[in-house]
Amino acid sequence: MDKELNLLKYNPHWEKSFRYPYPKTRGIFRSLLEMLSRRQIVEIIGLRRTGKTTLLFQVINHLLEKKINPYSILYFTFDEEKLKLDELLQIFSLETQIDFKKEQVFIFLDEIQKLPDFQNQLKVYYDLYPHLKFFISGSTSLFLKKKTQESLAGRIISFYLPPLNFKEYLYFKDKSEFLEKPLIYEKEIEKEFAIFLESQLIESIFLKKPNEKREYFTSIVKKIIFEYIPQAFPVDNPEILWRIAKIIGQYPGMSIDYQSLSQKIGISNKTLSSYLFYLEESFLVKKIYNFSRNLLTSEKKLKKFYLASPSLSWAFSDFIDKGKLVENLVLSLGDYKFFWRDSYQHEVDFIKIEDSKIIPVEVKSQKEVQKKDLKNLIIFAKKFETSRVIILTENIKPLTTKLGNIKIEQLPVYFV
Repeated sequence: MDKELNLLKYNPHWEKSFRYPYPKTRGIFRSLLEMLSRRQIVEIIGLRRTGKTTLLFQVINHLLEKKINPYSILYFTFDEEKLKLDELLQIFSLETQIDFKKEQVFIFLDEIQKLPDFQNQLKVYYDLYPHLKFFISGSTSLFLKKKTQESLAGRIISFYLPPLNFKEYLYFKDKSEFLEKPLIYEKEIEKEFAIFLESQLIESIFLKKPNEKREYFTSIVKKIIFEYIPQAFPVDNPEILWRIAKIIGQYPGMSIDYQSLSQKIGISNKTLSSYLFYLEESFLVKKIYNFSRNLLTSEKKLKKFYLASPSLSWAFSDFIDKGKLVENLVLSLGDYKFFWRDSYQHEVDFIKIEDSKIIPVEVKSQKEVQKKDLKNLIIFAKKFETSRVIILTENIKPLTTKLGNIKIEQLPVYFV
């Protein structure tokens, strides 16, 4: 690596009075600040363009406001340059005259999954130099679940950054008062929610023309499929990855029959399974299982697939059923692992596990709830002996009713 690398281009905050121009923060920001006093490495992961890099810059702004020496704050992204951590810190020490072996230094490393063997490099510096505080970000989850568990167990705290929720979306549009006084702004909320479904990433909020949004989301998906995934995994044909993602994007919430789809595409079951795994690991696709009390059995049963955000559907189709988009939205923001379908084709969209309690959740893209809309929820509740069910609708007013000993909560989907 050329030791002439100029780190100032990555660290404009070294210049007097500089601040990064990102005044509006995501909900996760406060949690990150609480980690500043903790010894552990802090990692932020999630889909591309959800704002991970911006969060790092906002934490740097906070440190600057606290009068931390700007030269004691190092930012670097592995998106462009490839060098070892040893080399990076040597150049940093040379350019800033900061002795990181003795002085407190905050180090922000972006897209760290592109640094080979990053986990062992981090482990050495974490163990030997307690004055170093690392924040890292990445767009591939495999390094989290496997590599960090192998080498960084106990040394790392993880945060997942999801796409925007509706409250954050309104905040970025300077319309937070809509949810603060929902009964007054009901019509405005309905209008904004329809736009939000196709604008769940911050930059897309400000794209007005349909072709601009389509190009924006297409560029994100193509970057992941044709660049990021082949760099991280053994992919012979990225075009097949695109075809699989397109099928899911056009039919969010679809059940995939591995045998049938693999034959249709012309690949083996094993290859299809691997490619779906790669799409999940890149945060492009989310998978949920058919619920069973025996969770091991659930993993062997039917699986449903969604995009990580309903807005990504723009990359694959001009029109997706709104009900499916709303369902995909709920999945994108919730920590759901299960749906439910029985042999009689009774189905519930999502199953929530909360404090060991099982709660079925149904999503309806409508205001009024009919008796038939509750049928499958009640069947599930009776079968699994649960006393609470949730139905998410576009009615701004929450409503709680009872059917026997089953509490039925009708909640606004806007607040998920």
